[in-house]
Amino acid sequence: MFVNDKMVLQLVALLKKFGVSKIVVSPGSRHNKLINSLQADNFFKLYLVVDERSAAFFALGLIQECGDPVAVTCSSGTACMNYGSAIVEAFYQRLPLLVLSSDRVPELLNQCEDQMYDQASTFATCTKYHCQLPVIDTPRDEWYCNRLINEALIELTHHGRGPVHINIPFAAHHGTAYDVENLPDARKITLHRLPRDKKEGENISARLMDKKVMVIWGQAVCPLKDVEAAENKFAEKYDAVVLTDKMSNCHANNAIINTTITMSVMKRQQAPALQPDIVISIGANYIFNNEIKAYLRNGKAEHWQVGLEDKVCDPFHTLTDMFEMPEGYFFAMLTEHSGGKTQGSYFRGWREIAEIPTLPDMQYCELYAITKLMSQLPSNCDLQLANSQTIRMAHYIPIKNGIRVNCNRGVNGIDGSMSTAVGYGAESNRLLFYITGELSFFYDMNSLSIRHLSPKTRILLTNNHGGAVMYDQPRNTPIEGLPIYLAAGESKHAKGWAESLGFRYLSATNKEEVDAGVKVL
Repeated sequence: MFVNDKMVLQLVALLKKFGVSKIVVSPGSRHNKLINSLQADNFFKLYLVVDERSAAFFALGLIQECGDPVAVTCSSGTACMNYGSAIVEAFYQRLPLLVLSSDRVPELLNQCEDQMYDQASTFATCTKYHCQLPVIDTPRDEWYCNRLINEALIELTHHGRGPVHINIPFAAHHGTAYDVENLPDARKITLHRLPRDKKEGENISARLMDKKVMVIWGQAVCPLKDVEAAENKFAEKYDAVVLTDKMSNCHANNAIINTTITMSVMKRQQAPALQPDIVISIGANYIFNNEIKAYLRNGKAEHWQVGLEDKVCDPFHTLTDMFEMPEGYFFAMLTEHSGGKTQGSYFRGWREIAEIPTLPDMQYCELYAITKLMSQLPSNCDLQLANSQTIRMAHYIPIKNGIRVNCNRGVNGIDGSMSTAVGYGAESNRLLFYITGELSFFYDMNSLSIRHLSPKTRILLTNNHGGAVMYDQPRNTPIEGLPIYLAAGESKHAKGWAESLGFRYLSATNKEEVDAGVKVL
């Protein structure tokens, strides 16, 4: 029987799935749940070495002989510290030593509790990866625990080999029942790296055949045109749908270009037939982050992470595979090794829901001004968007395919968006349009004095005297009584600063003046 402790069950199940079968044990009481559970499964071979200093070096000998990862486990207190010499040796010998140190719960650190010091960070500088598992009280805790163990076990042999440290906190180490008959089917995240052979390509493509495949295309995919071309052929084979936004700059044949609106329609229509079986994510962030997470976490789709990024990214809590390779190579590989063609109407179903609605007539407001400019932007220009309300509004407005769009959406701060736009334009010969709210503009106003500012820069500044994202809806004047500490409402104008730098400054206080100003831009 295994211990009735979800943290231990996740760890034991994943050790087994990753093939870590040799465990060197030093006596103690804090890790008895783990040791008794390991003993309950014949997959594991345990070695007893009393002295932790010798135990870790003994494990290095096992690794040198078999070439596979080997684990060492000890109780709390100074026991863990005694692994130090062997861990450093493993780091510079590049040996995959897995250190499993038991501990007390972190909130007791430095509270005069017995057998406790900062074990979690002890070997931070001489391990490839270190983490502390959470005590599991909620489903989110269990997902996080599973993810951390996967990350740790992947790193034993990822980008070279070396030691990894998992610190395991136990609130209590006595009195728990041993009444679990079978290990859980803990999710294993599998790492795929180049080179790939034909057989593996065929096996992976077989997993996609006749499945509903969704590609989520984030920002910063490069080289964009090459990846688009490879994905177009992939989509033809697998009837895939691609969810994009303005920052994706993706114009693939099967792209849904207004995903934000589409997801809101999908929420109302409740179309279970369009839930994907497999989700493939490429690129970085996307504006429809919250909507797609809520949608996919309700389903059971496998998530495949594709690209040269080497960190586990599990936003939908269903990551099963990481393909560490160029995105274009991935799509071309699965197209080449496809055993047939998916017959279905999955993309067509999404396209029917994604028909772009006509924007309604609007009163004078921020959205009207942004819509007026973006709908008339010339082809082959560049568009930089400030973060927050500006980027959100922009996603409701169709634009021409030749326009390249960028926004500092990596961490979603307001600082530096105008400096980024100025830097972008410094090496470009195309017209550059920048749309911003006044909080971002005044925060970064000195960027307009940079000597490399392109003379082809055009700025639309929506000034509502406060952060519009703090309002319930777009307005042209502050809400009466709005707390000044919430929306930073202040009456500032850019006219003097802009004109002192050589800009032509136009202002608009109604729809007619917006129309006239946009024509000038």
